[in-house]
Amino acid sequence: MSDSSTALKKKVVGRLVFFFFFLSLSFRLFLHATPSHWLEPVLFKIDFDFTYWLFMLSGLPDIIIQNKIGSILFDIFLLLTAFLCIILPDKNLICILFGCLFFIYALSYNTYIVHHAHPLTIMTLASTPFFFRNDRVWNFLWEGFRYYVCYIYTMSFFWKSFIGKSLLFWNMGINSFEQNLVEYIFYYPDTMISSFYKFLIVHPFILNVGAITIFLLEGFMVVGFFTKKLDRVLFFIPILIHVATYFFSDVFFMEMLVGIFAFLSFEKVKKIVQHFPLIAY
Repeated sequence: MSDSSTALKKKVVGRLVFFFFFLSLSFRLFLHATPSHWLEPVLFKIDFDFTYWLFMLSGLPDIIIQNKIGSILFDIFLLLTAFLCIILPDKNLICILFGCLFFIYALSYNTYIVHHAHPLTIMTLASTPFFFRNDRVWNFLWEGFRYYVCYIYTMSFFWKSFIGKSLLFWNMGINSFEQNLVEYIFYYPDTMISSFYKFLIVHPFILNVGAITIFLLEGFMVVGFFTKKLDRVLFFIPILIHVATYFFSDVFFMEMLVGIFAFLSFEKVKKIVQHFPLIAY
């Protein structure tokens, strides 16, 4: 790929990625999941992770979480820099500023819920290639990010097959469904989706086959290590996986879909530009 082609791909993909960031952060702001809506977070309790300990010892949580004015300003700068990255994805200094702010947000959020939020990890990594002004360096790192996305889903399949052995447990689909969605059916028994859920409970075969299918789709992502010819297929597999797990397991990992942009070839980027020419300017 020529330097001009790489530059075009970097700009278009960058705008798509940072637009995804902006939508995600806006949604989180609406759900009161940003620092300006946190009052007194639970005590830090992630124990052995040195990154979190360094973060806590730095004093930043006192400024952006415990301090109301500081938390509001942090939210404003976080969303503002995300918006600027959409407009100027090739300005690495802005991307670096946003990346640092988002990393601080990820640490803060994980500290607040006392859990590693997996989607925030992949989103943090998605911003990293844009820290570099050189287009060839960006392309090299973006290729690495693509392999990392393949690795995530491949290891998920590996875990379910050989460690957790969920793949070998036939009733995994119906058990996960009942455990996670029975509360919704109880509180909203008359909705259309509850009627559909009740139908699935009566016919667990559908859920069990669906769960195995999702596991196998995760394993199929391994082909991304060996060829790019199936990237158009790999682009849609994570979408199917996370939409299915949301509706049938009540697991919201939609933000991990930032990884699908790594499977956009230059030909796909050109088609996007043809339909939306302003995205290239």
